[in-house]
Amino acid sequence: METMMTKMKATPIKAERSLRLDTKRVLTSGNAGKILPLTYVPLLREDAVRSGKMSFTFEMAETAETLLNAVNVDVKAYFVPFLAFDRFNGMDQLNRSYMGVAETDGGQPIPFFETAAFGAYGSNAVYATLGMHATPTTQVNTAVLESYNSIVNFRRKQRSTLLTQRNRYDATLAEAFWKHSAMKHIVPSFDEAMIDGEVPIGNLALGGHAPLRSLTRGQPNNGLSNNATGGNTYSADAPTGLSSVVSGEYHWSDIYADLDAITNEVESAGGGLRLTLSNIEMAKKTAAFARMRSAYQGLDDDYIIDLLMSGINIPEQMLQNPILIGEQSTVFGYQKRFATDSANLDESVTTGVTQVNMNIRVPRMNTGGVLMLTAEITPEQLYERTKDCFFHNATVDYLPEFTRDYLDPEKVSVVTNEYVDVSHSDPDSTFGYAPLNHEWMRSTPNIGGKFLRPEVNTAFDEDRQRIWAVETVSPTLTEDFYLCSNMHQKVFSDTASDGFEILGLGQFQIEGNTVFGAAINEATDDYDQVLADVDQTRIDQTA
Repeated sequence: METMMTKMKATPIKAERSLRLDTKRVLTSGNAGKILPLTYVPLLREDAVRSGKMSFTFEMAETAETLLNAVNVDVKAYFVPFLAFDRFNGMDQLNRSYMGVAETDGGQPIPFFETAAFGAYGSNAVYATLGMHATPTTQVNTAVLESYNSIVNFRRKQRSTLLTQRNRYDATLAEAFWKHSAMKHIVPSFDEAMIDGEVPIGNLALGGHAPLRSLTRGQPNNGLSNNATGGNTYSADAPTGLSSVVSGEYHWSDIYADLDAITNEVESAGGGLRLTLSNIEMAKKTAAFARMRSAYQGLDDDYIIDLLMSGINIPEQMLQNPILIGEQSTVFGYQKRFATDSANLDESVTTGVTQVNMNIRVPRMNTGGVLMLTAEITPEQLYERTKDCFFHNATVDYLPEFTRDYLDPEKVSVVTNEYVDVSHSDPDSTFGYAPLNHEWMRSTPNIGGKFLRPEVNTAFDEDRQRIWAVETVSPTLTEDFYLCSNMHQKVFSDTASDGFEILGLGQFQIEGNTVFGAAINEATDDYDQVLADVDQTRIDQTA
């Protein structure tokens, strides 16, 4: 009996892998407070970066004095898979788009690459920083621009929900992120349910009348009258309805909350309120899972998060967002140069310089994508008018106390505007929220003497030339707190030119399926000369 076996393969053929080089030479400039795109490496489908090295030198323009606060440099390398672009919702769409196949009969395929006019010289800040060239009307591949904005949007989603998402074709340089070493623990809101753990309670009998209290007595109309909804309006002069005044509050005798009605309604809806050990345990587990779920902040779709929370692996999900490949941080060092002519020996200028070296490797990526390196230059924020909790404290009651703080179920403090800036115009309003006793993790600068500044002052001050202070009048926890949206260049001798020059050199070894032709030589007649000496006659066997 002959058995026929049918085999269906779904694995690609084994292609011969090759190595190609992408050599990088970077010379660009920019200002602090921006996310500067330095260079990019296009990776084709199934490409991998076997070895990649980049070395950057950052040079600061001349300043009148040596800066006393640090100037930070952060270089990051992100790989943006093509699947992370907004037009692709999954691998099936990406594969169809790559092969030019429409999703529906008669439909149009999704373009794998989108194009747009390059624009006038300098009109696109991203292309200008990268040193890209084309004529204004040339249709260029937007993958580079989309990758830059994908990186920015992904980082903003991870940082805070307050930050605005950029359009994928936004051609401006995005604001850099502040390095909040002293205020990074403050958030605009917090999940109270996750901290406390909400517990359903029941079988709790409520009855009788709960009194109503108020701080005012009503409208200045005399007497008692019915309002539009059938209730009563009491005047400030009429004693009707007032039983007593206790601690400045008015206690109303014939206005109350009917607790019997509330209890009956709750019981009819769900059989009453219950407080059980299982409910308490459920609250603990729910809070724990909520903390795990917060790790997926930045993913767009809730159903994706729900699948991951169910323990279901989604192989392509990792490729739908930019992937951080590497990062390096450093600060500028300074060199002071004095004048050499006898009349100006006391005159000097200061320049800053620093270097960053990066080793980068990217595993084999089925989707392909864009590897992009960015730099952010930001001065250290000093928060010199931060409230000193010990200096402003007048009683032991406001000091940490173990038993009280240990038993506090929430362990969250309200941060007022005064904590961030004691000269705030609205000192008692809420700035944000922070962990309990956060103010005792002290990082309070002491900037005094001739450098003392009691309030935000944008006027020129020669003594303050040594401090690159970027301050906001009456700061609030908005985008300005996270992003460098009001950066100035007053510390530089030349405030009109770019404050930093960036030089880079590197090389990437890319392994992929690219087939290269053999080396060719300039055309000569050597082949024809040799062929002339070859006997090209053949034996005719039919003769």
